[in-house]
Amino acid sequence: MATTGPAVPEVIEAVLGAALAGGDEPVDELRAGQYWTVVQTPRGAGMASSLRSEAHLHGVRPITGAGTLHRRSAVELAALLRSDSPPEASIGLAAANALLNCRAGGLVELKALEVLRQRGVGRRVAMIGHFPFAAELRESCEQLWVFERGLGRCEGDLDEREIAEQLPAAEVVAVTATTLLNGTLPSVLASVRSDAFLMMLGPSTPLTPVLFDFGFDILCGTVIEDPVAVVRAVEQGAVTSQITGVRRVSLWRGDRSA
Repeated sequence: MATTGPAVPEVIEAVLGAALAGGDEPVDELRAGQYWTVVQTPRGAGMASSLRSEAHLHGVRPITGAGTLHRRSAVELAALLRSDSPPEASIGLAAANALLNCRAGGLVELKALEVLRQRGVGRRVAMIGHFPFAAELRESCEQLWVFERGLGRCEGDLDEREIAEQLPAAEVVAVTATTLLNGTLPSVLASVRSDAFLMMLGPSTPLTPVLFDFGFDILCGTVIEDPVAVVRAVEQGAVTSQITGVRRVSLWRGDRSA
């Protein structure tokens, strides 16, 4: 169940605290591809959406230390999640996910679409971020609102300015993990009704129970099983459906039948 929307730093500090709790790791690989960023350590790897600065001026350096970041540890890279630079924050989230994924427990083999199909039947559903399965999901729910701010916006999608007005009517809410990076999470959580079923989804999702403290009922993310294949795909500009060597998993809070 949702809570009053916290400031983004509060969520970020909670995720970082969980990631750093297990100790540090050296970095084996760091790839900031066009669509995805991946960080690999000896014990595991993590990924996050590659966000760009909305306005990049000639001479500005969106990623400080680019070309030398592989010399930093995973903890040092994870701290970039606090950065105001979107590309740096993407690296930070990928590093945090690398630290979290190598010790994540309680994961089940269950994709986000399967959960949304079940929970959304005959209900009002909202998605923050346009996911490829939106049209398929629309067939089973009473109503589907899709809010999208980026280039992936499709006809019929709503602007983020409509979140405060429309989102409180949704009984099931699916939030892209990219909201951790672009600063939109507070307004989203502040507009979610207290009895809504709340999901975070996407390969950027941190698989840590600390997110349940912010109202999430389920986290649907990705565990990297073949880092070599993922790094190769990312550096060649792969989109989600082109990335192999990963496993789609979910982490539930409490009683799954609720």
